[in-house]
Amino acid sequence: MKKSFLLTVILAVMGSAAFAQTEVSASYLYSSPQQRMGRYIQGASGFNVQGLYLVPNSRFAVGANIGLNTYGCQSTRQTYRFSDGSSTETDVEVSNNFFNLNLVGRADLLGPGAVIPYVMGQAGYNLYYTSLFIADPNDVDGCKPLENRSLLKDGAVSLTGGAGVRWDLGSVIKNAGMDRFYLDFSASYTGGGRVRFMNVNIPAEPDPVAHQHTTPGSDAAPFTTQFINPSNRIVHEHHVGDVYASPIQMLSFKLGLAFRVGQ
Repeated sequence: MKKSFLLTVILAVMGSAAFAQTEVSASYLYSSPQQRMGRYIQGASGFNVQGLYLVPNSRFAVGANIGLNTYGCQSTRQTYRFSDGSSTETDVEVSNNFFNLNLVGRADLLGPGAVIPYVMGQAGYNLYYTSLFIADPNDVDGCKPLENRSLLKDGAVSLTGGAGVRWDLGSVIKNAGMDRFYLDFSASYTGGGRVRFMNVNIPAEPDPVAHQHTTPGSDAAPFTTQFINPSNRIVHEHHVGDVYASPIQMLSFKLGLAFRVGQ
């Protein structure tokens, strides 16, 4: 319900802004988890798209943004051995991502010029999810997954505060015109509710019979998925990663290009 309401508000904001003076940007986003979350995620890379309505005769702007980040992808060629002596090779792919929707407010600290510093704040929702894909080995004695879908989904609301600077490219590219194209850089910190997420840890040589996997720490819970051997219908469980829980604690850096329309 929260996600649907927030998405509706964001789409309404973007739709209404389309008929007014707006600023649209697309950015590369790097996020560095901090404190407890930083123990389990090293870093995330992704992109962010933002639309802002520029409040007339003021230094304020309001709008929304959408981001998608990846903090771990792993593709391995695995050989699974069964208790009856059979084995098969197949490609196992796991991807860890988080998606965020935010309402945004921004205040410029200086008026129009070549360099404009600003502060910003966000409130939104973050969805963490992990997907598993296991290729069909297409073999009589092969090993097919019983499920091929998202392994884990969890989300929480968050608040973000940060600061940045916009560089008016019209100050160096004369034909671009002033107050139209910007190079935008910002840094921000996001804190939010507790989420469950996965960190991939596929063993190099999995042993589905003995289940001799690395024992996770006290903060981790092993995650397994089921497979079936079509030749004998025996079901096996294989370890594909560990599940952790932490409050959202993220330091992010964003670099992108912004373009103003409706001027």
